[in-house]
Amino acid sequence: MDFVELVSAGGRARISRNGAQVLTAELGGRPLLWCSPHAGTPVRGGVPVCFPWFGKHPDGLPAHGFARLREWQLLDQAADRVVFGLDDDADTLALWPHRFHAEMTVSLDGALNFTFTVTNVGTAPFGFTYALHTYFAIDSLAEATVGFEQQQAAVTLDDRIDAVFGNAPGRLVLRDGERRVAIDSAEMTSAVIWNPGDNDVPDIGDEWRNFVCVERGRIGAAAVTLDPGGRHISSMRLTSWCTGAGI
Repeated sequence: MDFVELVSAGGRARISRNGAQVLTAELGGRPLLWCSPHAGTPVRGGVPVCFPWFGKHPDGLPAHGFARLREWQLLDQAADRVVFGLDDDADTLALWPHRFHAEMTVSLDGALNFTFTVTNVGTAPFGFTYALHTYFAIDSLAEATVGFEQQQAAVTLDDRIDAVFGNAPGRLVLRDGERRVAIDSAEMTSAVIWNPGDNDVPDIGDEWRNFVCVERGRIGAAAVTLDPGGRHISSMRLTSWCTGAGI
C-alpha cells in the first residue's frame, strides 16, 4: 500500500492511495482520527470516501461504493497538500455504468481540509450519493456530544447510535471533554452520526468506545444529479482546539 505524508506547522497526516483515504492525522500534537488496530481491507478508520453510493446497495454490491476499494492516481503533491484522482474503467463500469472523473484534495494548515469533486465525463446524466465517513478519536464516549449550531440539537454519544440528518447545518461541533472539533462543510447537506456500541465486528470490538463517526456528504433525498459535463464540488474543514469553557 502506498502512502503520502503531509506535514505543516499545524499538524501531520498520512493518506493511502488505496481509496484516497486519510488514515491518521494530528492537529496541535493530538490525534484527530481513530484507526482500527486490526488489519483489514479496506482499512477501518480515518476518513473513507463513500462513492458513488452510500450504505448498503440493493443489489448486493459493495457497501459504500467502490471508491474506497480502488487505488487512486496521484495527480499532484506538495509538503502540505495532495491531489488524488479516480476515473471510470471496465471494473467500475461493470458496477456502475457511468463515466466520471473524481478528485480528492487533502491539505493541512491549521486544520485538515478536504475538497471532493465529481465530473460527469459521459454523454448521459447520472445520480450519485457520497459521504466522507470520518472516524474521530475521542477520550470519553460517555461525555461526548455533537452540537448543531451553538449546542442546539446536541446529540449524546454514550451508546449505539445511527442518526441521519437530511438537512444539517454547515457547521457541527464535536465536544469531548475540553476538546472541540469544528466540522465545517460546504455543499455537504447530509450528516450521519454513528457508533456501533457493544459489538462483535472483528476490526472494532472493544474499540467502539474510542471513536465516533460524524459523516458529511449527500445521501438519500440529497443525492446529486449531474448532466454531461456537469461538476459537483464540496468541501470539509476539520479544526481542533481545547478550552475550559464552551464555544
